[in-house]
Amino acid sequence: KTTSTTETSTTETQTKTTSTTETETSTTETKTKTTTTTTTHTTTTVTLTTTTRTTTTRTTTTTSTSTSTTGPHVFGGKITKNAFAGWLSVWRSKYEVGLWNAGLPDPWESLMPKDLHGVETKVVLSSGGVAGGIVTEGMGYGIMIEGFLAERGDPVALNNSLSLIKSWLGMVNGPGDLAQPFGGGENKSESATKADTWPYGISTVEWSHHKLAPAGVPAWKFPINNSEILGYEGSAADGDQDAILGMVYTSQALGNPADFVDTVVRSIISFASADLGFPDLYRTLPGGEKVFVPKLGSMWGGLTPPHGKYKTSQQAWCYSPGYFAPAHYRTFRDFLKRHWRKNFKDYLPPHLDGSKSTLKEMLEAFDSAVVAGYNIMYYSSCSSGTVSNWVGVEAPCEHDSQLHCPGVPWKHTPYVGSEGGTCAQSGTRFGAFGADASRSAWRMAMDYVLYREESQDVTIYDRHGQVDAEAKFGAQRFLNRIVVQYSTSTACDGGEPGACFINTTSPYRLANAYDLKFNATNTTCEGVPNEPESWWAGFMAYPTFTAFVAPYDEIGAAQMTNWMDTFASICNFSEVNLQDFTKGKKPKGNICLTSYFEASQAVIATMIMADNIRQIPDSHVLDHVEKITILKDEVVDLGLPTGTNLAGTVQVLGALAAVIAFIGGVKRRRHQHNYRELAPGGVIGESPLVTDFRDQA
Repeated sequence: KTTSTTETSTTETQTKTTSTTETETSTTETKTKTTTTTTTHTTTTVTLTTTTRTTTTRTTTTTSTSTSTTGPHVFGGKITKNAFAGWLSVWRSKYEVGLWNAGLPDPWESLMPKDLHGVETKVVLSSGGVAGGIVTEGMGYGIMIEGFLAERGDPVALNNSLSLIKSWLGMVNGPGDLAQPFGGGENKSESATKADTWPYGISTVEWSHHKLAPAGVPAWKFPINNSEILGYEGSAADGDQDAILGMVYTSQALGNPADFVDTVVRSIISFASADLGFPDLYRTLPGGEKVFVPKLGSMWGGLTPPHGKYKTSQQAWCYSPGYFAPAHYRTFRDFLKRHWRKNFKDYLPPHLDGSKSTLKEMLEAFDSAVVAGYNIMYYSSCSSGTVSNWVGVEAPCEHDSQLHCPGVPWKHTPYVGSEGGTCAQSGTRFGAFGADASRSAWRMAMDYVLYREESQDVTIYDRHGQVDAEAKFGAQRFLNRIVVQYSTSTACDGGEPGACFINTTSPYRLANAYDLKFNATNTTCEGVPNEPESWWAGFMAYPTFTAFVAPYDEIGAAQMTNWMDTFASICNFSEVNLQDFTKGKKPKGNICLTSYFEASQAVIATMIMADNIRQIPDSHVLDHVEKITILKDEVVDLGLPTGTNLAGTVQVLGALAAVIAFIGGVKRRRHQHNYRELAPGGVIGESPLVTDFRDQA
């Protein structure tokens, strides 16, 4: 045993660690390593062959700071993919046909985007705790999962996504005996549609240039009991953001038809206003930077003031790091950049002073929400990767009527204010790693997979709002903390196939990392002052497994893949019917419960680990249509000779674009009809009709 201070420098980062270390070193030799890189722009292939020696060091340490050079994400092998197929079957068994299950009628067909015409409605039935019934959390998970898979060409996922989205739009409008659209407002006219009525912001854009139904974010729970309406009204930001992310990916799967894009844009605007506080609910740091803090819903959380016209409906200054979804905010930003049309400005909520808000301001709000969320995470997490369920973000203005003013939301995090106050909801504890906080891991993993470069290093500020140049934090650094916790604390090497299940089917050797009964270390700290929930709950364990998608220099990519396969081996799906879960048996294993919340976290985690999510590419046909409009008066930019009859040329170009769009639309709808004729529960990639819709244009 040695006590040492070590400074380790890598290609991009420096890490300083002071620890008590017990080290066992083994050396292996790899004779050759061949890497082939092909650059499509120059059609050049570069091959590098090297001979290397690799030293693997296993270290037990009381504190650790981990880091890695930037690299592509890692994903699990066949075992992980099989586990995802099993959990997907379990998850889809939670779907029920009919919006009547939520106490709502199906939406009017004529007010739906064309791709939702003739689609049956489906809902996700949840159970357990406050989530019993039909909640936007479950609907959000479903739309997000199916949207990711639909974008990759899964026809069953496309059908499911469209069915769930149609139900979501019905939920946004709400029951007929309440004020419509009900959205995330209270049962009063314009509560959901006017920014200056309580609660602050809009949760629904009730009209459309395409003459469509309201779009936005709904009340958090259905069916609504009118006699206890206060317990149902108001949106929930976690479900809202997951659902709208799924809508973005579903739109991409469809080829981004104009009426569907319109619905998604109105939903994003509603989310930005209801759940982020756009355009007026923010704080300004000493350097002039605006920071929007993600709220917990339309009626409370984040910077919602404790008193005044727009006062919170629940405890003030409360925030949940498990709601923080940076990849979602970046995706919304990029979707708006790609698809924005001039008349979309009509949907934006005005500032309280009556001035118009702008697209530029909303894009900045999404970026600032990323920065704020990472800073709060920095002050509410431990070196082991544990995170607090609930923390404080108190930053009061001088007057209750003010929605924006100078302030630093993380000045006292994790506590609410300088007096060490606390807050909590949903039956989980303040300052403890539990069911709400566990989702942080897969949300950070999404950010790394979808936005590797952007998520690397986020600007971190000190408690007074000044840039802390010494602090380094981002998605990979956070995920590497979890990797280090597992690789140094477990009683087996998960990077070696089978090593953790010798003479047992129990994953007890892995539990050492976070189970206090096995003396897990670093699960509490200044940012997470209270003890965690048990690792043996699937909703606690599975999200942490996603950390291994982010490279870590001390563990090679092959070993990271093996770790994910080790985790995926916890449950045996050999007797599970992968097409229809109800026709087979349940998975076998110690952390294999198939109830709503356990299944939701397992299917999302394995979806990420099985490499089933990808960033939406930048270019598509709609960009080109917009360019014709923007450049129609620029003869030189169009490459036309001076004196050209530009009006006639634009008409020809417009006609050509219309023909292309018509052909693409016919092809898309023909394939879509065929998808709907498929039997439910098909396997990914099973149908010969699976195509990339981007090629239909």
